[in-house]
Amino acid sequence: FHDRRGAVGHPDYRQGAPGAATINVMPRAALAMRAVCIAVALGWHGVPGHRPSPLRATGTSATTPGPLDASVAARGNAPIFCNRAVNLARIDAIGFDMDHTLAEYVTRPFDLLAFNGAKERLVDMGYPEAVRSFHYDENRFQRGLVIDKARGNVLKMDRHKYVKVAHHGLSEISADERKALYDRQRPTFTPPEYANIDTAFLLVDVSLFTQLVAYADAHPGEITRTYAQMYSDVRRSVDLCHCDGVIKDVVMAQPAGYIEKDPQLGALLMRIRASGKKVFLLTNSLWDYTEAVMKYLLADDAAKHSFSDWTDFFDVVIVGARKPAFLLDGNLPIFRVSQEDGSLTNLENAAFAAGPKSVEKVLAAGRVFQGGNWNHLHSLLGLSSVDKLLYVGDHMYSDVLRAKRTLGWRTMLVVPELDKEIAVRAEHVHLRERIASTRARLHALETELATLEVQALDKAGRAERLGGAPCLDGGQGGEDASKRDAVRAQLDAAKADLAQQVLDYHRCFHPTWGQLFKTGYQNSRFAQQVEDYACLYTSRASNLAAVSPNARFHTLVDLMPHDGHH
Repeated sequence: FHDRRGAVGHPDYRQGAPGAATINVMPRAALAMRAVCIAVALGWHGVPGHRPSPLRATGTSATTPGPLDASVAARGNAPIFCNRAVNLARIDAIGFDMDHTLAEYVTRPFDLLAFNGAKERLVDMGYPEAVRSFHYDENRFQRGLVIDKARGNVLKMDRHKYVKVAHHGLSEISADERKALYDRQRPTFTPPEYANIDTAFLLVDVSLFTQLVAYADAHPGEITRTYAQMYSDVRRSVDLCHCDGVIKDVVMAQPAGYIEKDPQLGALLMRIRASGKKVFLLTNSLWDYTEAVMKYLLADDAAKHSFSDWTDFFDVVIVGARKPAFLLDGNLPIFRVSQEDGSLTNLENAAFAAGPKSVEKVLAAGRVFQGGNWNHLHSLLGLSSVDKLLYVGDHMYSDVLRAKRTLGWRTMLVVPELDKEIAVRAEHVHLRERIASTRARLHALETELATLEVQALDKAGRAERLGGAPCLDGGQGGEDASKRDAVRAQLDAAKADLAQQVLDYHRCFHPTWGQLFKTGYQNSRFAQQVEDYACLYTSRASNLAAVSPNARFHTLVDLMPHDGHH
């Protein structure tokens, strides 16, 4: 398996004319070396084989118009990876989600607001008092997992949707039981029977759900609901916390305790605007919360630029967007939001359909809206083509998958876990080298055994043609059989060594689920979705501050297994 991701900032990339940076994938010689290299992804949970390390940004990648803050240089290993070529010079508008994209939450304090609030809601729904004693471990699960609601299981799959790791409640399911459940019938793993953990918000859900399942199993009769009903109650209880102020009122009152300020955010937005592109915010959060969060993030930068408030960084702000419905239903109504009191005024669709001058009047009266749909956004931005818009978000389904599949937007997925994945991989090069060596020895032994078996079959065939009884060992007193047995013993030992080495490597990333982007010898289902729907992906939105607004991103050359054969 060959890594075909591209990244901005590698020293082998070459820059084009100022203001229209062209980033070449690799020098021809290096590309030729890759083309003849057979790289194999190793590991129970995705141990990369002996292949080139991911390309990394230097912090001054592409053409950078102006000095960068020192924090960008300190984040030198924060590249932007490319699945589909993107020329930012041809992008007319760049938009951002807010939660977990522009607003990076402090994981544990923020999640505990939802976790503790949801526990109280569950008890109010009739669940045992013991639910109040549940504990939240923010590191126990990861994005990309799938919940089997009916069975109370949590699954990790490869890109072919084969389940490679499964837990029931808090306990691991044996390989035999896992295969019996999911290999024979091959479910679709789609809603409503299954739930995808495709955003950080849902890690609270899976933590509560698995503890409920474990408690129900250990205390028969105390919880009479089915596993599926339990999940529905968990989802409802967490949603209530997002709606009734348990989370947002606290964050709005003390944003510094729950939100990490990114010093590059204001510079990023100004640079995009200076390039002539339009900038928009598209979030599901309502105005009061959006106002509090964005004011905390951008008030200082707004004052620096003599802006009236943070909204001056954006050409259009849409709150309460109700994604993914915003991307799917072209008939949803749009409202103007009063920035003074948050009141809403209905806007007629005719104002958007009457042409650019009518839309200009709409914007002249205020740039903050609620609801609406993609048609309204395209009109407000004056887009001539859907592929001239780049949207940056963290939610695989609501931000990226639907935007790409339904509308054809260019997309950039924020994956905060990337920084750790890359760092751990770099730290444990020696383990990968050991695995590659053991795997090479295993392959050599397999080849040797196959050769001995073919030779024995040929001898047996010759003996039968000469009229003797078929004998797999060629009548040599079992000498050939002894050779094969010896090789088999060595092969078994090599397999055991490889299994342990792979397990050790897998635990470096996560003791249970392994690498986010790998499952077994394949890319994980999450990785496949990233590849299919995210044109670009990176660890944080502000990594865009380290590249020119007119940078050009290229992918690496696609390779299939036979491309390395010669």
